[in-house]
Amino acid sequence: MIKIFKSSIITGLAIMVLVMVACHKKDFVQPEGTLESQEFVYNVALKSFQPQATVSGNVSSGINMEVIYYYLQRDGKQDTLIQVDFPAAENRRDYKFEVKAVSWAGINLATVKGLKLLCVQDNEASFEKIIRISYFDPNAPVITGLPDKITPSLTGTTAIGARATTETGLSKIYISDNRNGNFEALDSMAANGAKEYTINYNYTYGDGAGQLKVTAVDIYGLRTEKVIQFINIPFKPVITFNATELKAALPDGKPEISGTLKSYTPLSTVTVYALTGSGETMQGTLTPTLTGSTTNEYNYTFTYSTFGYGATVTGCKLVAKDASNSQNSATVPVVILPYYYWKNLTMMAQGLTGTNSTTCFFTGEPSAPVVGPCEAINDASYNARIDFAIFCNSTPLIAFNNPANISAGTLSTFKCNGASWAPPTPTANTLKKTLFRVLGTGSAESNIITKFNANTITELNDAFFTGVSAPSANAPNNSTFSTSSVIWAKVTPAGGTGATKNILIKVNAINVVAVPSQGTSTLTIDIMKEQ
Repeated sequence: MIKIFKSSIITGLAIMVLVMVACHKKDFVQPEGTLESQEFVYNVALKSFQPQATVSGNVSSGINMEVIYYYLQRDGKQDTLIQVDFPAAENRRDYKFEVKAVSWAGINLATVKGLKLLCVQDNEASFEKIIRISYFDPNAPVITGLPDKITPSLTGTTAIGARATTETGLSKIYISDNRNGNFEALDSMAANGAKEYTINYNYTYGDGAGQLKVTAVDIYGLRTEKVIQFINIPFKPVITFNATELKAALPDGKPEISGTLKSYTPLSTVTVYALTGSGETMQGTLTPTLTGSTTNEYNYTFTYSTFGYGATVTGCKLVAKDASNSQNSATVPVVILPYYYWKNLTMMAQGLTGTNSTTCFFTGEPSAPVVGPCEAINDASYNARIDFAIFCNSTPLIAFNNPANISAGTLSTFKCNGASWAPPTPTANTLKKTLFRVLGTGSAESNIITKFNANTITELNDAFFTGVSAPSANAPNNSTFSTSSVIWAKVTPAGGTGATKNILIKVNAINVVAVPSQGTSTLTIDIMKEQ
């Protein structure tokens, strides 16, 4: 009988484990890596990161890194994936990274605490590294000690005393008055980064001025303004616009002009002028609304909705005259945005026998942004001018159509009194090639949608769409978009030569008509087209 002792079994097992470890040790490497970066601060005043504008660094490892995931970490929120990198073969052990600006688009950084890099290696292991990020939202400077109203000396100087403070450091103090209509700086004082500055200024009155303004600016450009109203002197009418700049997109994105007026005696007339490089043109007069009055002070509000915005307009000028025949003027700059904008444009699909569509083709031309088959059939130049068509099939589904991809069967449905639209065989050589993308919920796409809805888009160039996959659909229909959807279209000229144009479409209403009248279905849209 053979006896096997427990101690012998344990010893044998230990030896086996050691042998297995020895055999496989060379095949197993603990996942590790190093990160070279710095701590960052997001400065709200600068709308940028510090100490440099781009969050970047270098990550290295002894094992190839296949994928790097970047997760934003914020207090009280789940980590948010904002970027994914696939290092090139030659950089998989030593990778210089940069978080693209578009990755931060639409993200609230108020509770940010860091950026986590999850580096996945080719042995299916991974490691994590953290870049610390903090949030800095400095307050604007504070001005104290200024009176709301004074009666300035008309023959000598008037002492102006106040104190400006800031947590960040002051750059400059400006003194302005409105003797010539708009506020113009009279003097400035360097504060040299001081967190507190005592203002002692001897103001010399300018004929007709009605207000004095003190402006404190900190080292980041944050500013605070305080206005002193002059009383008991015959000041010129004071004009204050609600906006510092009027941004207009022709033909429908025209902002209303509004603001306040103040006068020594009741106002008699307020005239509106459009400014261009060649002079000024009277637009009309407005009737201000009196909101209150005291002795020698009358306060009004005004709005003007029929200002003649045009491609050459550079500003709006108001001239106000009071009952004492005292007159003053002020201007606000006008910026004509580099895209066209139509609101609530309704397009009808291909039409029916006996019912011609007049709006199935979008050209984006200011004089006639939409046309029908009759225009295209009677003028062959339209063949290469149409950006996209609207078509409704027998499902029925209504769709945007890429002209260069329209089938022969669809082409024959665009009729004018029975005659079909018959351009040369639809290809990118003969018709425009327009591809579409229905924007989704990614951060870059959501940012575009937010800006569209807030009417804060200032450019429609390719850079505006950074971070969004290029349009690739030929005919998105209302199974892929719905009311409130925003669609990006990119238009390539017929023949492929010439500048491409970007288009943004917001779907306001969808009206799909049942078969056999589906050709009368309509879409109502807001649409922007790059000039």
